[in-house]
Amino acid sequence: MLIGGVLDLSTVDFPGRLCSVIFLSLCPFRCPYCHNHELLTGGMEADVSDIVRQVKENYLIDGVCITGGEPLVHDISQLCRELKNLGLDVKLDTNGYYTERLEKVLNWIDYVAIDVKTTFEKYDEFVKCKGAAERVAKSIELLVDSGIEFEARTTVVPTLVEEEDVLRIARFLGNAGVKKYVLQQFRNENTLDERLRTVKPFSRERMIEIAERINGLVEKVFVRCERD
Repeated sequence: MLIGGVLDLSTVDFPGRLCSVIFLSLCPFRCPYCHNHELLTGGMEADVSDIVRQVKENYLIDGVCITGGEPLVHDISQLCRELKNLGLDVKLDTNGYYTERLEKVLNWIDYVAIDVKTTFEKYDEFVKCKGAAERVAKSIELLVDSGIEFEARTTVVPTLVEEEDVLRIARFLGNAGVKKYVLQQFRNENTLDERLRTVKPFSRERMIEIAERINGLVEKVFVRCERD
């Protein structure tokens, strides 16, 4: 598989765990606010054994987050199994495009974060990938039915993904049975669409206001901010 690198230790990428973060390369989406776009096409060839060996050397962690890019571009079944065999909890970050591959690895996953990029009417054009809306909706349905712990999350982007979009997404998620919805503060560094680099993120206070407005549409609503 193609890998962008491994972060030895993170306190923020896996709720309740100290974790390593494995960045896998390639992604079918081209989200304009993506700040890891170097991973969309590049990467280094790596064997599962090499990745597991690097993670195994870290005695501080109790979990691993597999992210990207989009991890499910690759067959990560063996990677997940071997990480579980080390006694580690495994979290998967996914855009939800590869529903069948997601289902295949759920037995070795403890937590999933699935991105909901925008309203489903806008989805395919937003991510530049035909059929994305239908696939993401199916992946959400799969996760709800599976009983696995998961969160849906949306990055709130001024001028692009705004409050009314979040409201429509929240209604869909609540009706679908999603229990946890996370609003993420936009980061304007190194965005794929360079025009967004001059867009100021919503403040923490504004993010909380939006979250309060959708409170009740989804059982639990959280805000993640990196700046005031």
